[in-house]
Amino acid sequence: MSRFVFVPKYRASITIDSRIAREIDDYYREKVKEAATQGESIPKLSNVYEEIIAKGWEIIRREFKRR
Repeated sequence: MSRFVFVPKYRASITIDSRIAREIDDYYREKVKEAATQGESIPKLSNVYEEIIAKGWEIIRREFKRR
């Protein structure tokens, strides 16, 4: 029996510089290309941003705990 854990989501608005925006756009395009060639569903851009934020937060949290 699998348990479904509901994690609430929150809306956030951020401003990023154009260099980072282009890099994220390139990363997203690469993920779309990979999904298309493998016959998988195309990822939503919001999910890609969520992935990037989650990975970045893990790095920050580890550094914060070291203090």
